[in-house]
Amino acid sequence: MQFFAGILTLACCVTLTAAAPTQRDLEYEYIVVGSGAGGGPLASRLARAGHSVLLIEAGDDQGGNYNYTVPGYQAAVTQDKSIAWDIFVNHYQDQTRAQRDPKYVYRLSDGSKYVGLNPPSGAQPLGILYPRAGTLGGCVSHNALIWITPHASDWNNIASITGDNSWSALNMNQYLDKVYEWQPRAPTDPTILLRDLMLVQHLAGGAAAQGVGPDPLAAVTGLTATLAIDPNSRLNPLRDSTQGFFQIPLIQQGGTRTSVRERIFDTVAKGYPLTVRSNCHVTKILFNTTGSAPRATAVEFLDGAHLYRASPLSGGGGIAGSARATKEVIMAGGTYNSVQTLKLSGIGPASELQALGIKVIKNLPGLGKNMQDRYEVPVNVVHPNDFALLDGCTFDAKPHDKCYQQWVNNPYILAQRGAYGSNGLAATMSVRSSTADDSNIDMYIFGGPVNFKGYFPRWGDAAVRDHKHFSWYTLKAHARNKAGTVELRSTDPLDTPKINFNYFDTGTTTNGADKKDVAALVEAMKLSREALKRYSNYPLGGTPFVEESPGANVTSDEDLAQYAKDVAWGHHACCTAPIGVASDPQAVLDSKFKVIGVAGLRVVDASVFPKIPGIFIQAPIMMVSEKAAATILDDAAKGLSGAVGGLTGSLGLG
Repeated sequence: MQFFAGILTLACCVTLTAAAPTQRDLEYEYIVVGSGAGGGPLASRLARAGHSVLLIEAGDDQGGNYNYTVPGYQAAVTQDKSIAWDIFVNHYQDQTRAQRDPKYVYRLSDGSKYVGLNPPSGAQPLGILYPRAGTLGGCVSHNALIWITPHASDWNNIASITGDNSWSALNMNQYLDKVYEWQPRAPTDPTILLRDLMLVQHLAGGAAAQGVGPDPLAAVTGLTATLAIDPNSRLNPLRDSTQGFFQIPLIQQGGTRTSVRERIFDTVAKGYPLTVRSNCHVTKILFNTTGSAPRATAVEFLDGAHLYRASPLSGGGGIAGSARATKEVIMAGGTYNSVQTLKLSGIGPASELQALGIKVIKNLPGLGKNMQDRYEVPVNVVHPNDFALLDGCTFDAKPHDKCYQQWVNNPYILAQRGAYGSNGLAATMSVRSSTADDSNIDMYIFGGPVNFKGYFPRWGDAAVRDHKHFSWYTLKAHARNKAGTVELRSTDPLDTPKINFNYFDTGTTTNGADKKDVAALVEAMKLSREALKRYSNYPLGGTPFVEESPGANVTSDEDLAQYAKDVAWGHHACCTAPIGVASDPQAVLDSKFKVIGVAGLRVVDASVFPKIPGIFIQAPIMMVSEKAAATILDDAAKGLSGAVGGLTGSLGLG
């Protein structure tokens, strides 16, 4: 493995195959743009079936970077300049309202950034930080490692919309099995809790608030049994609606992050025809427009490190090149970047493209709309003393970082690798709010010894600056807002796009959608406070605490609702190139991931969902990736690879 890792980091643009191809050799059956949860598994599966595949990644390989490998560094990795793509977004287009968020970021005249409510004169508004990753494995390489599989309704909804029963939950189980062929997952060893009774006391309060609290006389034993329940159980027919208190499965093996990157390396190491071109930013898709429908034939790119302006290290120039696909081009750049590249290539809303002087290849007005995300809000408290579990944890891998030395020098047995073998979130309350649209749980409320308040520059440092804080923070699943947009800022492919989420009452309000989402968040914060109240019922040596946010003065439902509107954030943006039927003017893809009215072009990433799925998004994207691979291979076997997507396109009516 180290040999291949060395190959991948030799130069700005390299290949994992034996020799770097010359420009004239850049012809493959399939070109996959983006190596994350959508593109990485797909490219690997196609190559394992014997097809020549070029996998293009704008970043490089960071597998040897401790920020990538150590689960406990899941905050540090998002602010690692060698990996980070810092994109700034608007929660509200009304900047006066947006700037009520204490996470709002400004650029100062000296180029530095200011975060907070009272910026100095002349500060340039940037917005809210939305961390993305430019590295092999995409955002799977910098996420919080949480592995929660989607709900059956997520798949059945797509089957209902499209009339394609291959999307039914029953059929989609086979693709979860495909993911499990290579994706390890396991919760943190619960015996680590024995090292910190104050943390156990907090978790006992959370379990009690869920009605499953352990007997005070046997709190540790009872809590450990509670945390042994698998929130992804495939044996529980009521799993999607089961409320409870769970430990959190992670994409790790032996206490080390293990996922898409390792799948890609394994594919190459076994000799399959997969070429990885890293430090390579795709700028445009090329089309043959002489037929009845445009056909994707190639991509143009720039070779070079940190070219995209979201990178804190950006500023250099790139070397232009191109590669040809004899079968298909597959976009897997994610919710923002797939949309950006498609629009720059002439696919998307004609009015937007024409305003920028871009030749329209296919008018698809729904591209870049329908964007959805979770809402997340915290309740944070601070103790006068440190959590014992974090003793010696400096989160920097320097000689004084005792927790890093423990992680390096010990086997993954009975939590011997210590705190860094975990992502820092100890457990979750799984809850169905009173405003849920069905029986599915729609909130996860995570607890951990961290001061987590969302994303802003150096948020990871702030979260672990001291070891005295504890957070219960809520992730609202099945949020109803569909009003987010991704639009081009310019025709420069290295610019970031304009991203507007249009939160709460500025977005989807039909049938009280915004009010229901806010009400659910209020319920979650009140349940978090109930867990904190129950903390005192389990006297295991924990000290009293003070609530910092929302704060003791924020008590009414109205005040909690305003707090949620001011500080909420998300990190599962999706649905900007939704699957649908050709008769729907807002649909972008057909049920086989083909761009409607275009041949030889598919999209396989978080953007394909019509509605945001499940609780966490990486598991459904990986399942989609495996389904797409099976669909493409089936089409290729039937001689249909690259056929025009959508009925109107196939009839030449688009």
